[in-house]
Amino acid sequence: MDLRGIPLEAVRDRLLDLVPVLRWLPAYDRSWLKFDLVAGLTLAAFAIPDNMAYATLAGLPPQYGLYAGIMAPLAYFVFASSRHASVGPSSSEAIMVASFLGGLAIASPEEYAGVVALTALLVGVIALVAWVFRLGFLVNLISGPVMKGFLVGTGIVVIVSQVPSLLGISGAPPSFFGKIIFILQHLAETNLYALALGLGSLLLFFVLERRVPRLPGSLVVVALSIALVWMADLADRGVEIVGTIPAGLPAPGLPAFTLGDPSLVFPLAIGLFMLSFVEISSIARTYAKAHDYEVDVDRELLALGASSISVGLTQGFPIGGSFSKTAVTDRSGAKTQLAGAVAAGVTVLVVLLLTGAFYYLAEPVIGSLIIVAVFHMVDLSGLARIGHVNRSEVYIALVTLGGVLLFGILSGVLIGAGLSLLEILYRFTFPNMVTVGRIPGTKLFGDLERHPENIRIPGTFIFRIEAPLIFANAESFRESFTRALGREERPIRLAIIDLQRSPIIDVTAAEMIRGLSTDLGRRGIELRLAHASGRVRDLLRAAGIEELVGRLDRTTTTEAICEQCSVDLPEDTLPGDPGGGPGGDSRER
Repeated sequence: MDLRGIPLEAVRDRLLDLVPVLRWLPAYDRSWLKFDLVAGLTLAAFAIPDNMAYATLAGLPPQYGLYAGIMAPLAYFVFASSRHASVGPSSSEAIMVASFLGGLAIASPEEYAGVVALTALLVGVIALVAWVFRLGFLVNLISGPVMKGFLVGTGIVVIVSQVPSLLGISGAPPSFFGKIIFILQHLAETNLYALALGLGSLLLFFVLERRVPRLPGSLVVVALSIALVWMADLADRGVEIVGTIPAGLPAPGLPAFTLGDPSLVFPLAIGLFMLSFVEISSIARTYAKAHDYEVDVDRELLALGASSISVGLTQGFPIGGSFSKTAVTDRSGAKTQLAGAVAAGVTVLVVLLLTGAFYYLAEPVIGSLIIVAVFHMVDLSGLARIGHVNRSEVYIALVTLGGVLLFGILSGVLIGAGLSLLEILYRFTFPNMVTVGRIPGTKLFGDLERHPENIRIPGTFIFRIEAPLIFANAESFRESFTRALGREERPIRLAIIDLQRSPIIDVTAAEMIRGLSTDLGRRGIELRLAHASGRVRDLLRAAGIEELVGRLDRTTTTEAICEQCSVDLPEDTLPGDPGGGPGGDSRER
C-alpha cells in the first residue's frame, strides 16, 4: 500500500532509522532488564550531585542541573545509536557557558537563565542542520593533540575557578589569571570552616574512589556533608549553602530572550556544538568498539540536536558527553540506553519529592565535587606521551592549552579547531616526498634517504609522493621533484613518478604533470607514471595525460616501466622474492 506514491514499508524503515528506540525496544531482551535497572540507579546516584554541581559551575542554581539531567538522557534514549554513551550536564560545557556569559552585562538571574537555555536551543539547531547535511565527518577535523590540550587547559581553569568556593570567599573575576590574583589577594579572608569542609570532602571522595570504586562517592560525600552542616550549624559560621531548591518539574516552553540575544551567543553555541559532538562521538565510538557493535556518527548528531533542544525548552543548559558517567553505567553492567532513562526517572522523583534534602548542601562541597570530576582531565602524562611520539603535535596541544588559559574556554576551542585545520592543510600542502631506489635483493622500491643502501637504477630517477596529489601540493611537488632531480649527478634519461601512495589526483595536478612532462622532454628526459590507481588513471586519461606519459593500466609498475624503456636493472634480485613481478609494491623494509 502506498501513501501518496511512497511505499508504507519505506516510510516505516525511515521512521525506524530516525528513531532507533522503535527498532530495538520491541526486541529488547528481558534478561537485560536487571542490568539496566541497576546501572540506571547507580548512574542516578553518581549523576544527581554532579549535575547540581555543574549547574553551579555554569552560574545557575542547582535545580537547573537536575532539569538538564532529566531531559537530555530521555531524548538521547530515543534517538541515539550508541547503547552506552551517557549525556547530560558536563564540566567543559558548564565552564564554557560561565566564562562566556560571565563577561556580559546580563541584568538578572532570570535573564541569565533564559540566555543559557537559548544557547542550548541554538546548539540543538546547529546539530540538526549538521545532521541534515551529514556533517558527522567534522568530528575528525579536531586532532587528538588539540583535544588533549583543550581538556588539560579546561581542567586547570575549572579547578582554579573552584578554589574561591573552597576558601569561602566570593567576588572573583571571570578570567583565569584574574582569579589567581584575586585568590592571592584575599587569602587572609579564608573561612576555615569552609576550607575544612571542602578539603575534607575532597579527601573523602578520593579515598572512596580508590578503596570502593563501585560506591557512588559523590552521593556519600553530599549526604555526609549535609548532615554535618546541619548538625554543626556551619551556615551560621559563614559557610555558604544552597538553600531552598524549588520542587516540581519546569514548564516547557521557549526561554525568554531579546532579539539581539541569538546573535550574541551564536559563537558560544558553535563552540559548544563542536565540543559536545566531539565528546559524544568519541565516547560512542570507544564503547561501541569495546562491545563489538557499530554506531552511526551522523545519527549521534540527531541525538545531540534532540537532547539540546529538549534541554533548552525545559530551563536546562548546554549538555555534552560524559566519559565518567558512561564508565559508571558500563561498569554497572548497562546493556542499552534504558539505563539512562532509568536515571532520568530517578531524577524526576528527586525533583518532585526530595529537593528539600539539599537545603544544607554547602558550596565548598559542590566545589570539591567539581574538582574531583575534572581532575582526570589534567592529564600531563598524556601530553608527555604526545611529545615523545611527535614533538610538533605536542606544540599544537600546548598552544591550545595556552589559548584556553589566556583567552578563555571558547577561544581555546576555536584556536584548537583552527590549529587542526591548519595542520591538515599543512600536511596536504607539504606531504612527504622522496626519491626511491630498489631494495637490495628484492624487486621492491624504498626511500633512498631513509635507506641509503637502496640501489639507484642506472639512468633512472624515481620520485614518490605519499599523499593525494591535488591543487594544494601540486606546486610544492613540482618544486621538490625539480630540486631532487637537479641533485642527481648521474645522467638521467627516464623519470618515474610513483603514485602508489597517491589515491587521488585533481585537474590542477594533472596540468602540473603536463607541464613537467613538457619541461623534461626538452631536456631529453622521458616522464612516466607508475602504480596509478583506477580513479587516478581515469582522470589522467580524461585530461589527455596518457598521451604524454605512455600507457596507464594496472600493470604499469616501476619495474615494468624500466623494462619497457630498456633500463638495465642490477641483477641482485633474489629468485622467488615475494614482492617480485610486475605487481611488486614499494613497501619499506
